[in-house]
Amino acid sequence: MFPIFASFCQLICSTSHKLLEVIDTNNSLGIMQDFVISFSVTVLFTFFVRLIAMSVNWVHRPDPNKWKREVNSHVVPITMGGGFAMFSGFAISIILRFDSQFLTVILFSLCAALLGFYDDLRSPRPVYKLAIQILFGIATAAVIGWVHGLPVWLGIPITIFAIVGLMNSVNMMDNMDGVASGLITLSMIGYAILGLLTKNELVMVLGLIVAGTTFGFWIYNKPSATIFMGDTGSLMLGYLLAVTGIMASWGEYKSLFARLVAPLLLASVFIIDTTFVVLWRKTHGLPVMQGDRNHISHRLAILFGHSEWNANLVLYLVQLLVSGAALVVTTSSVLVAIAVSLFVFSLLGLLCWRMWQVKIE
Repeated sequence: MFPIFASFCQLICSTSHKLLEVIDTNNSLGIMQDFVISFSVTVLFTFFVRLIAMSVNWVHRPDPNKWKREVNSHVVPITMGGGFAMFSGFAISIILRFDSQFLTVILFSLCAALLGFYDDLRSPRPVYKLAIQILFGIATAAVIGWVHGLPVWLGIPITIFAIVGLMNSVNMMDNMDGVASGLITLSMIGYAILGLLTKNELVMVLGLIVAGTTFGFWIYNKPSATIFMGDTGSLMLGYLLAVTGIMASWGEYKSLFARLVAPLLLASVFIIDTTFVVLWRKTHGLPVMQGDRNHISHRLAILFGHSEWNANLVLYLVQLLVSGAALVVTTSSVLVAIAVSLFVFSLLGLLCWRMWQVKIE
């Protein structure tokens, strides 16, 4: 195992050198501008949204079925409304670019946020929410586009499935302070780099803006959080994660394998958590759509001394691993890309197997 890991690290170093060469040929200041603006706007908006939420008593009320924070206790009230703060930071940053290519993405992400807000207020039946998410997927395929590299009859259904799946995956991953916001930040930075390597400016810009937005929110959302994104934020971020992954397939790749697998790897942490939880609930006779404490993040926290910070750090490292793998897959030959993908998916499988053994208290 160690020689394989050493080879993988060597491939990442090689990919880093290629990335630096690409950055040298671009305006690095211009590349970072989108991130800095979205970060700054979101930090400011989150601050004011939290003040407003406090003034109207829009605060979090714990669900006894979900994670109980015994070690990382909250010493101040946790407000809601973080989803609106992130949408504001994202939309304003896009508008400041004067780039009409992203107007449809803003509109659809607003619709996803409003669906999440309605879910926060009313908790509609899952079948209704699922039907609306399918409509989002169909509209995205019709207006924005679908996964490239596949026949249309296959690319469109996969696009719809990706929209629905990742909206729910991010929603389910938002189960502990800092997890969803931190992972989205790292994943979107990965997409931005992927866009740079594959000459896909749309993905590079979208990745940087969303990463800046979620990092600005993470400042308030990390353990111990002072504000939550709610379904308003998680459904919006899930949509943005999915549409960025779809657009990522439009770049210039060395192989069809890289075109399909590299974007998948960048979202794989969310996918494996959802798969893990659904399988656990199904095999233990639990309702699939009911929140509980069976997520990978909860099990990591238990394994590492009931520490939310430790659970966050492990998941961030896993995200960095799959992000590095995605970039290696993008810049390597088909055989190397396949070998790296199998290695990383095997590690993710081992992580799931180990987490399955952890007893939930």
